Amino acid sequence: MLAVWLHESNLYRIQPAWFADRGQELELVQNAFFTDPNDQSAWFYHRWLLGRADPEPTIRCLYVNREDASLVVAFSHPVAVAPASHDLIVFGDESPLVVRWRTPDGRNRPGLMWLCELPSTALNDHWPQHTFRVLWDEGQSQKECVLFKGHKDCWSQDSVTEEQVFRCELSVEKSTVLQSELESCKELQALEPENKWCLLTIILLMRALDPLVYERETLSYFETLKAADPMRSAYLDDLRSKFLIENSILKMEYAEARVVDLSQRGLTILCHLEHLLLVTHLNLSDNLLCCLPPSLAMMRCLEVLEADENRIETLEGLPPLPRLEELSLCNNRIRRPSDLRTLASFPKLAHLNLQGNPLCQIPGVQSQLAALLPNVPTILT
Repeated sequence: MLAVWLHESNLYRIQPAWFADRGQELELVQNAFFTDPNDQSAWFYHRWLLGRADPEPTIRCLYVNREDASLVVAFSHPVAVAPASHDLIVFGDESPLVVRWRTPDGRNRPGLMWLCELPSTALNDHWPQHTFRVLWDEGQSQKECVLFKGHKDCWSQDSVTEEQVFRCELSVEKSTVLQSELESCKELQALEPENKWCLLTIILLMRALDPLVYERETLSYFETLKAADPMRSAYLDDLRSKFLIENSILKMEYAEARVVDLSQRGLTILCHLEHLLLVTHLNLSDNLLCCLPPSLAMMRCLEVLEADENRIETLEGLPPLPRLEELSLCNNRIRRPSDLRTLASFPKLAHLNLQGNPLCQIPGVQSQLAALLPNVPTILT
């Protein structure tokens, strides 16, 4: 059966005009659902029918900071950029600038964010304004922002709401079609309450229709799905975390805020951090996080980070956060001062709270931390 669905999907790729018969195909797949709900091939084909192709990478955000003369570009999809790339070009006041690109984590692999240091001639504190423009892929995508005199930074950013960035992969169809498919899946779920493929499809359809409207119902379906498919509970926890972070980003945009509260959400992973480039205060307390990922380095404006009551054991591999001033890691699982060595490279860190961690029981730990982190004036243990 899977081979038949794959053959159909290949025909659609060859003959786009056949999409006029998509309604018949959806009806056919629905019949397959009700005939054998456990046949995963029909569910895969259903997702493909309602899917959308990935668009070409575009520039989602351009950010310029006067203090450290840096420029950051965030993309919609991971891209590869050579240090002296001619694919990603910067103009300052309409003059091309010679820059070298790198990723925030320093790995310089294909990524969602690339940054560079601006030449000293690109910024003049006495000028009324500077205009910065970035071109990607011979001008296929570009962004521009203006840094005014007396301002420390500027940015230009696409709306995740208007671009429907988080509407999942099921968004090529009109909402009426998606709503009809959701109702059909709910009918089947009433007959097969523990069918994991049906439950997952219901979640994805609700995400495609409206992530915020269906947020509470989606979380309820996640609990049902975890009970029906306990072997994939870790994957489902990560997927649930991803959706909750997406919803928080949408809410942040509606409120036009630079503060994000992700506490007490049961998060197991962090993702979409490229959309948090402008955030200055992030609360991750009381979750299930085992680490702070290297991708946190994409939060170039972050000043305060609260990550109390998690399961963090070490900060190894965490790149420097250029503007982080306060870090709270109370009641985690950090056992050795050496697990915090990376914080020595955080240029502005002034307040570190480690209370409630196992390392606080080590005799003389305060002096060890002072020697390890001499530039951090306040360390609470």
